[in-house]
Amino acid sequence: MSTGLECLFFERRPNEWWYLLERWNAPKNAWDWREYADTFGSFPSFEEAHQHLSDHHANPGGYYTLRYEEGKDWSMFDKLIAEAQAEGDSRLDKLERHEWTQIAHGIWMRK
Repeated sequence: MSTGLECLFFERRPNEWWYLLERWNAPKNAWDWREYADTFGSFPSFEEAHQHLSDHHANPGGYYTLRYEEGKDWSMFDKLIAEAQAEGDSRLDKLERHEWTQIAHGIWMRK
């Protein structure tokens, strides 16, 4: 069974993967679900990002994938990454995925 939450994997730069996962308490039919999502990353490959999702979250039931493209407007994604950095939601130092545990919604700490 899946949660039905929105999920997007994106490659911000070559070999720099992140994913957005809609929050459980996001308003349904929001104009832009990404405003109600947590950002996770960065990971050196899509496979590692996907494994992190599998290890730490319930199955969202599907996902979108967006690969890096030179010249694409990444400003919205850069904003989400910056917000995650400010809130401490992302694994910016690229530690192994098993070194982190979620202690509260959007709050992660090293085990």
